[in-house]
Amino acid sequence: MTSFEKDISKAIAKAKKIKLVAQDGHGVLTNNTFFCDVDGRRKYSFLHQDGFGHLSFKRLGIQVAFLDTTSIDSEGLYRAQELKLEKHYYKVQDKMAKLEELELELGISAEDVCYIGCDITDIRIMKRVGLAVAPADAIDEVKKVADYVTTALGGRGVIRELCEFVLKAQGKWESWVEEVAKMGYK
Repeated sequence: MTSFEKDISKAIAKAKKIKLVAQDGHGVLTNNTFFCDVDGRRKYSFLHQDGFGHLSFKRLGIQVAFLDTTSIDSEGLYRAQELKLEKHYYKVQDKMAKLEELELELGISAEDVCYIGCDITDIRIMKRVGLAVAPADAIDEVKKVADYVTTALGGRGVIRELCEFVLKAQGKWESWVEEVAKMGYK
């Protein structure tokens, strides 16, 4: 067993309790690549399937929060607004304090939280939450503390994969698939 193979039954048990999915921005929603024009404006790409994951969580009563420490741009904020997600925080100085504040606001505990991160700054918070998730291309130290490592790379379907994993664990996936198929969810 390599250090990144995980006990999937433990991750499923933890996923059953999730009421909040909190995540880092860069390396989770993006592939950590940006385009920069001559005026210094950055541009990122977001995968449409990840948006479906966010909207699915929201529709099924699971809160979503973006917690970004390094963002110097507004693409993540725009994406959160586009998806009508109310909990978006960027330039966060202390993710742990912000997460604790969210837990109090929502009346939930740390074990009700899933956190997705990819770099050193995410390790401390991942050790505290109920379900810690890392993209396939996260740094090794992050993958070691994760309960679940996605097959998707950062910015390439991590949220969509996690959505299916959590909703299946909670017994909500099959009925959601039927509902989406009927309504043509966009």
